[in-house]
Amino acid sequence: MRENDDRQQSFGLNENRTPDPAAVYAAVEELSRTPKRRRRGVQVAGGVAVGAGLLVGLVGVPAAFASEVSKPAHVNQVAATASAKDKAAPSPSASVSEEQARNAYFAAGYGLDEAEKLAKLWNITDLSATKAEAGRRLLAGQTLPIPPGSAPTDSEHDAQRAAFFDAGYGWDDAVKLAKLWKLADPGQAKVKAGAKLLAGQTLPIKPHANSEAQADKQVNAFFGAGYDYDDAVKLAKLWKTKTPYDAKVEAGKRLLAGKKLPIAPSAEKQEQARLDAYFAAGYGWDEAVKLAKLWKLADPGQAKVKAGAKLLAGQTLPIKPATPPAEPEEDKQVNAFFAAGYDYDDAVKLAKLWKTTSPYDAKVKAGAKLLAGQTLPIRP
Repeated sequence: MRENDDRQQSFGLNENRTPDPAAVYAAVEELSRTPKRRRRGVQVAGGVAVGAGLLVGLVGVPAAFASEVSKPAHVNQVAATASAKDKAAPSPSASVSEEQARNAYFAAGYGLDEAEKLAKLWNITDLSATKAEAGRRLLAGQTLPIPPGSAPTDSEHDAQRAAFFDAGYGWDDAVKLAKLWKLADPGQAKVKAGAKLLAGQTLPIKPHANSEAQADKQVNAFFGAGYDYDDAVKLAKLWKTKTPYDAKVEAGKRLLAGKKLPIAPSAEKQEQARLDAYFAAGYGWDEAVKLAKLWKLADPGQAKVKAGAKLLAGQTLPIKPATPPAEPEEDKQVNAFFAAGYDYDDAVKLAKLWKTTSPYDAKVKAGAKLLAGQTLPIRP
């Protein structure tokens, strides 16, 4: 009986050390309102996915943070206002999964650049482990030594990574460069390589293969110019490529470089491609009438074709569509994938894991899972 009395007394003494889950969630919610840095032009519905994952993760927070505290820390001010009682913030608990911790990290508005800074401050070599550690501290009600979104928009590292991919390099190349330069992380190799490319230097290896992003861009340029599959077949025979798809990629590459192809699309196909671009952008008859008056054209039909040509060339029209096109479901899923901190390299890994036909299909599948509140088999 005495032993049971001692246990009850011990439980009573430690009962209030468990943080109020409402307070913890309020703290993370407040942090998540800080303006977030756009990651390569993507800032969308992925927040819904991360928020859903965080809500699921917080269900087990009270049990996860029932550990003893050696030194009490100051509770985040927002958490204090959300809680009726002042409580000491527990030290980060290892019982919180890395997935839950990283979700909290991203939900608070932190990104890759902040992870790199924190890794240096904490002497952690693994960026993924850094994000998880930061997330645990946030969930424990602690504040991080740097604010979220502290890195400038379009940061230097973003520009360097973009230069790396724009030059046709990919994940396999980053792995090779990391080994060559004795870097711990292929991500660091991308940044270093991009910096060299922006400085006009050449890298010690050539691109492994045409990246998926570049190929998509080139194929889109091919179709956007009014060409179709039959034209690709003709070009494949003319250039002796393995497949019509290879001919599309090569043709798009030449078109983007301002070169002409040995065959021209029929006038009818070219006009149809321009009309498709016009309507796909959300424009209709009323806008065509306005554009015809603006450009002094006799027929609104001519205005549609001219407007479509401008859109295909990447130009903007002088008026906005009355009804902007709804975001396709696949776009939402892909955007959710990137917003959760994943990138092209992760899509390649998932494509191999799920045996999808392409990394793009893996992005769509992964985004759908994230929007449904599910977790992925790999971490960002």
